[in-house]
Amino acid sequence: MIKPIRVKKAFTLIELMLVIILISTVSFLSMSNFNFNSQEKYKVSLENIKEFMLKNFKYEKKLTLSCIENNALECFIFIDEDINKEIKIENLFLETPQVYNYDKDLSDYSFSQVRIDDIDYEPFFELKINSDKKHNNIVVDTNNEKVYLFSSLKKNPEVFIGTNEIIDRFLELELEVKNAF
Repeated sequence: MIKPIRVKKAFTLIELMLVIILISTVSFLSMSNFNFNSQEKYKVSLENIKEFMLKNFKYEKKLTLSCIENNALECFIFIDEDINKEIKIENLFLETPQVYNYDKDLSDYSFSQVRIDDIDYEPFFELKINSDKKHNNIVVDTNNEKVYLFSSLKKNPEVFIGTNEIIDRFLELELEVKNAF
């Protein structure tokens, strides 16, 4: 009696290589922080923007957040006058805010033009932090029932309901200083 020949079923070398490649690819994509987008997008708020900038970016002379109207309200980070094109902050503002100097008249704050991709833009908001971690004291009225006072002395801006509250506070502080002398 002749015994039947058993054929062992096994994977071919090509099939094994394909399985290894697939498993490697899946594990790489699931375990890494691989970003398919070339630009990182950060979602921050006005309440923590200064803290966010100081915590995430190293600079020597000047760190600037500059927001422009270019199809959307976009903000860019400039580190020592050079734009960081990988960083784009969107949705910081819902609409263009009013920006004032922090003085008793709340005079309009003027911005210098910024150049992005060989085009000059007029920013509607700018926060420039110098090497001493100081910046101009500014008031930002978002037209959404919130007004922010950015002070160099504080880590985060103070939030007010309206600009009248800021003027009253400025006058109170001015009177307090006069009485101290």
